[in-house]
Amino acid sequence: MKVSRVTSFALLAFASLTTVATAANWPQWRGPDGSGISTEKNLPAEWTPTKNIKWKTPIEGRGHSSPIVWGNRIFLTTAIEGAVVPGAKAVTHLNEGRVFLHPDSVGADWPSFT
Repeated sequence: MKVSRVTSFALLAFASLTTVATAANWPQWRGPDGSGISTEKNLPAEWTPTKNIKWKTPIEGRGHSSPIVWGNRIFLTTAIEGAVVPGAKAVTHLNEGRVFLHPDSVGADWPSFT
């Protein structure tokens, strides 16, 4: 099982955050009102693999979404590659009228999981 550094760090950071700040739910990217600001006090400002971490677990796949904190639960999504879908193409993204390919982009020829 291979875990990306981004996924691992996001899980570690949010695991630490939720051990201290469980008073408010964090239902979306950048928090309850989208500002990225928590009203909680005395939150840790630094994380390492051993500092300010209550627990951690490896998660397979690539993490591209924001963790959701609801009560005493953390919800995470991850992208796990499956079998190739012949002929599938990536969506074209534009940035100021020019085709843009994000450096972390991966193939789009994988099945969707519903």
